[in-house]
Amino acid sequence: MRIVYVADSIRRIGGIQRVTVAKANALAELPGNDVWILVADTSGEQVYGLSPLVKVVDLGINYYEDDWKSQWHVLKGIVIRRRVHRRKVKDALDGIRPDVVISVGESEKYFLPRVKGEWLKVREIHYIKHYRLLAAASLCSRIVAKCVELYDFGWKIRRYDRIVVLTEEDRLDNWHGDPRVKAIPNPLPFERGRVSSLDTGLVLAVGRLTAEKDFLSLIRAFRHVADRFPDWRLEILGDGEQKQILADAINSLSLGGNVLLKGMVKDVREEMLSASCLVMTSRFEGFGMALTEAMACGLPVVSYACPAGPREIISDGVDGFLVAPGDEKALAERICEIAGDGEKRKKMGAAAFRSTARYDTDRIVSMWMDLFEGRC
Repeated sequence: MRIVYVADSIRRIGGIQRVTVAKANALAELPGNDVWILVADTSGEQVYGLSPLVKVVDLGINYYEDDWKSQWHVLKGIVIRRRVHRRKVKDALDGIRPDVVISVGESEKYFLPRVKGEWLKVREIHYIKHYRLLAAASLCSRIVAKCVELYDFGWKIRRYDRIVVLTEEDRLDNWHGDPRVKAIPNPLPFERGRVSSLDTGLVLAVGRLTAEKDFLSLIRAFRHVADRFPDWRLEILGDGEQKQILADAINSLSLGGNVLLKGMVKDVREEMLSASCLVMTSRFEGFGMALTEAMACGLPVVSYACPAGPREIISDGVDGFLVAPGDEKALAERICEIAGDGEKRKKMGAAAFRSTARYDTDRIVSMWMDLFEGRC
Protein backbone atom coordinates (compact mmCIF):
# COMPACT_ATOMS: atom_id res chain seq x y z
CA MET A 1 0.00 0.00 0.00
CA ARG A 2 1.27 3.47 -0.92
CA ILE A 3 0.70 5.89 1.97
CA VAL A 4 1.41 9.61 1.84
CA TYR A 5 1.39 12.09 4.73
CA VAL A 6 1.17 15.80 3.90
CA ALA A 7 2.61 18.06 6.61
CA ASP A 8 4.20 21.46 7.17
CA SER A 9 7.31 20.06 8.82
CA ILE A 10 8.64 17.05 10.68
CA ARG A 11 11.64 18.90 12.12
CA ARG A 12 10.09 21.35 14.57
CA ILE A 13 9.57 20.15 18.14
CA GLY A 14 5.88 19.40 18.62
CA GLY A 15 3.29 16.70 19.18
CA ILE A 16 2.08 16.59 15.56
CA GLN A 17 5.62 16.21 14.26
CA ARG A 18 6.49 13.52 16.80
CA VAL A 19 3.45 11.30 16.19
CA THR A 20 3.62 11.75 12.41
CA VAL A 21 7.19 10.45 12.38
CA ALA A 22 6.30 7.61 14.78
CA LYS A 23 3.36 6.45 12.66
CA ALA A 24 5.19 6.82 9.35
CA ASN A 25 8.12 4.79 10.68
CA ALA A 26 5.86 1.99 11.92
CA LEU A 27 3.74 1.87 8.77
CA ALA A 28 6.87 1.71 6.62
CA GLU A 29 8.05 -1.36 8.54
CA LEU A 30 4.97 -3.36 7.51
CA PRO A 31 5.53 -5.62 4.47
CA GLY A 32 3.92 -4.25 1.34
CA ASN A 33 3.81 -0.62 2.52
CA ASP A 34 5.62 2.33 0.97
CA VAL A 35 5.42 5.58 2.94
CA TRP A 36 6.12 9.16 1.91
CA ILE A 37 5.93 12.46 3.80
CA LEU A 38 5.44 15.59 1.69
CA VAL A 39 6.75 18.50 3.71
CA ALA A 40 6.49 22.23 3.07
CA ASP A 41 9.62 23.04 5.09
CA THR A 42 12.71 20.93 5.84
CA SER A 43 14.76 23.60 7.59
CA GLY A 44 16.20 22.89 11.02
CA GLU A 45 17.47 19.82 12.81
CA GLN A 46 15.69 16.46 12.47
CA VAL A 47 14.67 16.14 16.13
CA TYR A 48 12.67 12.91 15.87
CA GLY A 49 14.33 9.80 14.46
CA LEU A 50 13.09 9.07 10.94
CA SER A 51 13.31 5.57 9.45
CA PRO A 52 15.34 5.28 6.24
CA LEU A 53 12.32 3.44 4.82
CA VAL A 54 10.27 6.67 4.89
CA LYS A 55 10.70 8.85 1.81
CA VAL A 56 10.63 12.60 2.46
CA VAL A 57 9.77 14.99 -0.36
CA ASP A 58 10.75 18.61 0.27
CA LEU A 59 8.25 20.85 -1.53
CA GLY A 60 10.26 23.99 -0.68
CA ILE A 61 7.31 26.15 0.35
CA ASN A 62 8.83 27.55 3.59
CA TYR A 63 5.71 29.40 4.70
CA TYR A 64 7.25 31.26 7.61
CA GLU A 65 10.69 32.34 6.42
CA ASP A 66 9.62 35.96 5.70
CA ASP A 67 7.10 36.43 8.52
CA TRP A 68 9.50 38.65 10.47
CA LYS A 69 9.59 41.28 7.72
CA SER A 70 6.05 42.66 7.67
CA GLN A 71 2.35 41.79 7.77
CA TRP A 72 2.44 41.75 3.98
CA HIS A 73 4.97 38.95 4.05
CA VAL A 74 2.78 37.02 6.51
CA LEU A 75 -0.17 37.40 4.11
CA LYS A 76 2.03 36.36 1.21
CA GLY A 77 3.03 33.24 3.10
CA ILE A 78 -0.57 32.31 3.72
CA VAL A 79 -2.18 33.20 0.39
CA ILE A 80 0.35 33.15 -2.43
CA ARG A 81 2.48 30.28 -1.20
CA ARG A 82 -0.59 28.15 -0.55
CA ARG A 83 -1.38 28.13 -4.25
CA VAL A 84 2.17 26.98 -4.97
CA HIS A 85 1.86 24.40 -2.21
CA ARG A 86 -1.30 22.94 -3.73
CA ARG A 87 0.28 22.68 -7.19
CA LYS A 88 3.41 20.97 -5.83
CA VAL A 89 1.37 18.53 -3.74
CA LYS A 90 -0.66 17.64 -6.85
CA ASP A 91 2.48 17.07 -8.92
CA ALA A 92 3.99 14.87 -6.19
CA LEU A 93 0.83 12.80 -5.75
CA ASP A 94 0.44 12.35 -9.50
CA GLY A 95 3.94 10.91 -9.53
CA ILE A 96 3.49 8.65 -6.50
CA ARG A 97 -0.08 7.51 -7.28
CA PRO A 98 -0.84 6.62 -3.63
CA ASP A 99 -3.62 4.51 -2.19
CA VAL A 100 -4.03 6.78 0.85
CA VAL A 101 -3.30 10.47 1.42
CA ILE A 102 -3.39 11.82 4.98
CA SER A 103 -3.64 15.46 5.99
CA VAL A 104 -2.10 15.98 9.41
CA GLY A 105 -4.23 19.12 9.71
CA GLU A 106 -1.80 21.97 9.04
CA SER A 107 -1.56 24.27 6.00
CA GLU A 108 -2.77 21.57 3.60
CA LYS A 109 -6.03 20.69 5.32
CA TYR A 110 -8.28 23.03 3.30
CA PHE A 111 -6.94 22.39 -0.20
CA LEU A 112 -5.98 18.70 -0.05
CA PRO A 113 -9.49 17.27 -0.70
CA ARG A 114 -9.67 19.30 -3.92
CA VAL A 115 -6.56 17.68 -5.35
CA LYS A 116 -8.05 15.16 -7.78
CA GLY A 117 -7.00 11.55 -7.56
CA GLU A 118 -8.24 8.02 -6.96
CA TRP A 119 -6.97 7.74 -3.41
CA LEU A 120 -8.53 7.61 0.04
CA LYS A 121 -8.46 11.09 1.56
CA VAL A 122 -7.99 11.10 5.35
CA ARG A 123 -8.00 14.08 7.71
CA GLU A 124 -6.42 13.86 11.15
CA ILE A 125 -7.86 16.08 13.91
CA HIS A 126 -5.25 16.62 16.63
CA TYR A 127 -7.50 18.75 18.85
CA ILE A 128 -10.95 18.42 20.34
CA LYS A 129 -13.45 19.57 17.70
CA HIS A 130 -14.47 22.82 19.42
CA TYR A 131 -10.96 23.85 20.50
CA ARG A 132 -11.27 27.25 18.86
CA LEU A 133 -14.38 28.09 20.86
CA LEU A 134 -12.88 26.70 24.05
CA ALA A 135 -9.80 28.89 23.61
CA ALA A 136 -11.75 32.07 22.79
CA ALA A 137 -11.49 34.66 25.58
CA SER A 138 -13.88 37.37 24.35
CA LEU A 139 -17.16 37.74 22.49
CA CYS A 140 -15.36 38.88 19.35
CA SER A 141 -12.93 35.95 19.44
CA ARG A 142 -15.84 33.54 20.01
CA ILE A 143 -17.62 34.88 16.92
CA VAL A 144 -14.45 34.51 14.86
CA ALA A 145 -13.88 31.01 16.28
CA LYS A 146 -17.42 29.94 15.38
CA CYS A 147 -17.07 31.26 11.83
CA VAL A 148 -13.76 29.48 11.31
CA GLU A 149 -15.19 26.29 12.80
CA LEU A 150 -18.13 26.38 10.38
CA TYR A 151 -15.74 26.98 7.48
CA ASP A 152 -13.52 24.09 8.55
CA PHE A 153 -15.83 21.44 9.97
CA GLY A 154 -19.06 22.53 8.32
CA TRP A 155 -17.73 22.93 4.78
CA LYS A 156 -14.12 22.07 3.99
CA ILE A 157 -14.04 18.74 5.80
CA ARG A 158 -16.97 17.34 3.81
CA ARG A 159 -14.70 16.25 0.96
CA TYR A 160 -12.64 13.90 3.10
CA ASP A 161 -13.44 10.18 2.95
CA ARG A 162 -12.36 9.49 6.53
CA ILE A 163 -11.83 11.69 9.59
CA VAL A 164 -9.71 10.51 12.50
CA VAL A 165 -10.08 11.99 15.98
CA LEU A 166 -8.07 11.05 19.05
CA THR A 167 -10.73 10.06 21.59
CA GLU A 168 -14.08 8.30 21.74
CA GLU A 169 -15.22 11.17 23.95
CA ASP A 170 -14.70 13.66 21.13
CA ARG A 171 -16.24 11.34 18.52
CA LEU A 172 -19.38 10.66 20.53
CA ASP A 173 -19.90 14.16 21.95
CA ASN A 174 -19.04 16.31 18.96
CA TRP A 175 -19.36 14.46 15.66
CA HIS A 176 -23.02 13.40 15.89
CA GLY A 177 -22.69 9.91 14.49
CA ASP A 178 -20.83 10.89 11.31
CA PRO A 179 -19.93 7.45 9.85
CA ARG A 180 -16.66 8.79 8.44
CA VAL A 181 -15.29 9.56 11.90
CA LYS A 182 -13.08 7.03 13.68
CA ALA A 183 -11.28 7.44 17.02
CA ILE A 184 -7.64 6.32 16.96
CA PRO A 185 -5.41 7.50 19.81
CA ASN A 186 -1.85 8.67 19.43
CA PRO A 187 0.78 5.95 19.77
CA LEU A 188 3.60 6.13 22.23
CA PRO A 189 6.61 7.60 20.39
CA PHE A 190 8.95 5.15 22.13
CA GLU A 191 9.01 1.51 23.21
CA ARG A 192 8.02 0.90 26.80
CA GLY A 193 10.64 -0.56 29.08
CA ARG A 194 12.56 1.81 31.33
CA VAL A 195 10.63 3.24 34.26
CA SER A 196 11.28 5.84 36.93
CA SER A 197 12.44 4.88 40.42
CA LEU A 198 9.80 7.33 41.77
CA ASP A 199 12.06 8.48 44.57
CA THR A 200 13.21 11.92 43.39
CA GLY A 201 10.58 14.28 44.80
CA LEU A 202 10.15 15.83 41.35
CA VAL A 203 6.77 16.70 39.81
CA LEU A 204 6.70 17.44 36.08
CA ALA A 205 4.32 19.35 33.84
CA VAL A 206 4.77 19.51 30.07
CA GLY A 207 3.33 21.81 27.42
CA ARG A 208 3.37 25.22 25.80
CA LEU A 209 3.16 28.08 28.26
CA THR A 210 -0.29 29.24 27.18
CA ALA A 211 -3.56 30.04 28.90
CA GLU A 212 -5.06 26.77 27.64
CA LYS A 213 -2.54 24.74 29.65
CA ASP A 214 -3.43 26.74 32.80
CA PHE A 215 -0.04 26.40 34.49
CA LEU A 216 -1.03 29.36 36.69
CA SER A 217 -3.50 27.04 38.36
CA LEU A 218 -0.80 24.44 38.90
CA ILE A 219 1.63 26.96 40.37
CA ARG A 220 -0.99 28.23 42.83
CA ALA A 221 -1.81 24.64 43.82
CA PHE A 222 1.86 23.83 44.30
CA ARG A 223 2.14 26.53 46.96
CA HIS A 224 0.14 24.16 49.20
CA VAL A 225 2.26 21.17 48.19
CA ALA A 226 5.47 23.04 49.01
CA ASP A 227 4.12 23.98 52.45
CA ARG A 228 3.62 20.30 53.32
CA PHE A 229 6.55 18.83 51.37
CA PRO A 230 9.23 21.53 51.12
CA ASP A 231 11.72 19.10 49.55
CA TRP A 232 9.45 18.43 46.58
CA ARG A 233 9.76 20.59 43.50
CA LEU A 234 7.88 21.25 40.28
CA GLU A 235 9.49 21.62 36.86
CA ILE A 236 7.45 22.90 33.90
CA LEU A 237 8.85 21.91 30.51
CA GLY A 238 7.97 24.13 27.57
CA ASP A 239 7.99 27.68 26.29
CA GLY A 240 5.37 30.19 25.24
CA GLU A 241 3.77 33.59 25.64
CA GLN A 242 2.91 33.18 29.33
CA LYS A 243 6.50 32.64 30.45
CA GLN A 244 6.80 36.01 32.19
CA ILE A 245 3.33 35.74 33.74
CA LEU A 246 4.23 32.36 35.21
CA ALA A 247 7.61 33.61 36.39
CA ASP A 248 5.90 36.51 38.16
CA ALA A 249 3.47 34.12 39.83
CA ILE A 250 6.34 31.93 41.07
CA ASN A 251 8.03 34.96 42.60
CA SER A 252 4.86 36.38 44.16
CA LEU A 253 4.14 33.03 45.84
CA SER A 254 7.75 32.70 47.04
CA LEU A 255 8.17 29.44 45.14
CA GLY A 256 11.55 30.20 43.56
CA GLY A 257 13.12 27.26 45.40
CA ASN A 258 10.35 24.84 44.49
CA VAL A 259 9.16 25.68 40.97
CA LEU A 260 11.31 25.95 37.85
CA LEU A 261 10.34 26.97 34.31
CA LYS A 262 12.81 24.72 32.55
CA GLY A 263 12.01 25.68 28.95
CA MET A 264 12.08 23.42 25.91
CA VAL A 265 13.88 20.10 26.19
CA LYS A 266 14.68 17.68 23.37
CA ASP A 267 14.24 14.46 25.32
CA VAL A 268 11.10 14.67 27.42
CA ARG A 269 11.26 10.96 28.18
CA GLU A 270 14.56 11.32 30.04
CA GLU A 271 13.02 14.08 32.14
CA MET A 272 10.08 11.84 32.95
CA LEU A 273 12.34 8.98 33.96
CA SER A 274 13.82 11.30 36.58
CA ALA A 275 10.44 12.35 38.02
CA SER A 276 7.98 10.90 40.51
CA CYS A 277 4.69 12.33 39.21
CA LEU A 278 3.25 14.24 36.26
CA VAL A 279 0.47 16.82 36.54
CA MET A 280 -1.73 18.20 33.74
CA THR A 281 -3.97 21.22 34.28
CA SER A 282 -5.19 21.88 30.74
CA ARG A 283 -8.54 23.53 30.14
CA PHE A 284 -8.98 21.26 27.13
CA GLU A 285 -6.90 18.74 25.20
CA GLY A 286 -7.06 16.82 21.95
CA PHE A 287 -5.73 13.75 23.71
CA GLY A 288 -3.06 14.33 26.33
CA MET A 289 0.15 12.75 25.08
CA ALA A 290 2.07 13.95 28.12
CA LEU A 291 -0.15 11.68 30.22
CA THR A 292 0.44 8.52 28.18
CA GLU A 293 4.17 9.17 27.87
CA ALA A 294 4.53 9.77 31.61
CA MET A 295 2.50 6.68 32.46
CA ALA A 296 4.66 4.62 30.07
CA CYS A 297 7.61 5.80 32.18
CA GLY A 298 5.88 4.42 35.27
CA LEU A 299 4.70 7.75 36.66
CA PRO A 300 1.42 8.19 38.51
CA VAL A 301 -0.41 11.20 37.09
CA VAL A 302 -2.80 13.86 38.34
CA SER A 303 -4.98 15.67 35.82
CA TYR A 304 -7.92 17.96 35.53
CA ALA A 305 -10.76 15.96 33.96
CA CYS A 306 -10.95 18.34 31.02
CA PRO A 307 -12.34 17.53 27.60
CA ALA A 308 -11.05 15.38 25.96
CA GLY A 309 -8.64 12.62 26.84
CA PRO A 310 -7.86 12.38 30.56
CA ARG A 311 -11.04 10.45 31.39
CA GLU A 312 -10.15 7.83 28.77
CA ILE A 313 -6.49 7.60 29.72
CA ILE A 314 -6.65 7.62 33.54
CA SER A 315 -8.41 5.13 35.79
CA ASP A 316 -9.09 7.37 38.76
CA GLY A 317 -7.44 6.09 41.93
CA VAL A 318 -5.72 3.22 40.10
CA ASP A 319 -3.00 4.68 37.87
CA GLY A 320 -3.57 8.34 38.63
CA PHE A 321 -6.10 10.87 39.84
CA LEU A 322 -8.76 12.88 38.03
CA VAL A 323 -9.69 16.25 39.53
CA ALA A 324 -12.55 18.58 38.65
CA PRO A 325 -11.23 21.30 36.32
CA GLY A 326 -10.12 24.37 38.25
CA ASP A 327 -10.27 22.73 41.69
CA GLU A 328 -6.83 23.77 42.90
CA LYS A 329 -7.40 22.54 46.46
CA ALA A 330 -8.23 19.03 45.26
CA LEU A 331 -5.32 19.15 42.83
CA ALA A 332 -2.91 19.98 45.65
CA GLU A 333 -4.38 17.27 47.86
CA ARG A 334 -3.90 14.61 45.19
CA ILE A 335 -0.31 15.66 44.54
CA CYS A 336 0.31 15.54 48.30
CA GLU A 337 -1.24 12.09 48.46
CA ILE A 338 1.29 10.85 45.91
CA ALA A 339 4.17 12.72 47.54
CA GLY A 340 3.37 11.46 51.03
CA ASP A 341 2.83 7.77 50.35
CA GLY A 342 5.73 6.03 48.63
CA GLU A 343 4.00 2.65 48.57
CA LYS A 344 0.91 4.09 46.87
CA ARG A 345 3.10 6.04 44.47
CA LYS A 346 4.89 2.90 43.33
CA LYS A 347 1.68 0.88 43.10
CA MET A 348 0.01 3.53 40.96
CA GLY A 349 3.14 3.93 38.82
CA ALA A 350 3.20 0.20 38.10
CA ALA A 351 -0.49 0.30 37.14
CA ALA A 352 0.16 3.31 34.92
CA PHE A 353 2.92 1.44 33.09
CA ARG A 354 0.69 -1.59 32.49
CA SER A 355 -2.20 0.51 31.23
CA THR A 356 -0.16 2.07 28.43
CA ALA A 357 0.19 -1.23 26.56
CA ARG A 358 -2.95 -0.12 24.66
CA TYR A 359 -0.92 2.73 23.14
CA ASP A 360 1.95 0.62 21.82
CA THR A 361 2.76 1.62 18.26
CA ASP A 362 2.03 -1.81 16.74
CA ARG A 363 -1.49 -1.78 18.13
CA ILE A 364 -2.23 1.77 16.95
CA VAL A 365 -0.78 1.12 13.49
CA SER A 366 -3.00 -1.95 13.19
CA MET A 367 -6.00 0.33 13.77
CA TRP A 368 -4.78 2.63 11.01
CA MET A 369 -4.35 -0.27 8.58
CA ASP A 370 -7.89 -1.42 9.35
CA LEU A 371 -9.07 2.08 8.45
CA PHE A 372 -7.07 2.19 5.22
CA GLU A 373 -8.28 -1.24 4.14
CA GLY A 374 -11.94 -0.57 4.97
CA ARG A 375 -12.26 -3.00 7.87
CA CYS A 376 -13.68 -0.35 10.20
